[in-house]
Amino acid sequence: MVEVQSFINIIVPIAVAEQKRTGVLASITISQAAHESAWGAAAPGNNLFGIKGTAQELVTQEHKNGSFVTVINGFRAYPSWEDSVIDHSNFLVENSRYSKAGFFDRCAELDYAGAAQALQAAGYATDSNYAAKLIAIIEKYQLYNYDVLQEDEENMPMKLEQWQWDMLYEVLGKAYNADQLSWDWMQKIVDKTMTATELAFLNTVLDGRIDRKIEV
Repeated sequence: MVEVQSFINIIVPIAVAEQKRTGVLASITISQAAHESAWGAAAPGNNLFGIKGTAQELVTQEHKNGSFVTVINGFRAYPSWEDSVIDHSNFLVENSRYSKAGFFDRCAELDYAGAAQALQAAGYATDSNYAAKLIAIIEKYQLYNYDVLQEDEENMPMKLEQWQWDMLYEVLGKAYNADQLSWDWMQKIVDKTMTATELAFLNTVLDGRIDRKIEV
């Protein structure tokens, strides 16, 4: 059995990477993996999240009519825990009921409690206390500390090839006739710190100066 902190340490970097890729909160991923697999102790086929499929049949408990009953269900299997975490993210993204329940809206706000409640509302589990259990795990182990703000791509420095930066510099120089404003913008190009938002602004200004827009 993996110790609780060791389990968290293993899952955190994968969960954070998946939040950046898909928007699923790292705290939700970690808490679900912990709850569904008993901190890694019960994860046949490396299935950390109890996602159903056809790879293996297992005896499990489901909450029906106010009580738990024993059933046999088919479940997915994975080569590793990392594969399980990635598939979990994909599962949430691909099944529109989670988006419709507001899950990704809550994730975008870093609202782990709201995200947990949206999971339950969308029918991820039959347990009527599912959201409360996830929230308790998140708060007990302060898993919310692993949630990360999504990068605002429009306001991040653009990732361009050198020839593209050179082209920007040339077009901007022709447009502004070396006034002070142009030097400020051109310095951003030299430093490679210009953002997509700034480029959009430049294109608006350039519409009044030359016929050619800057395109990268």
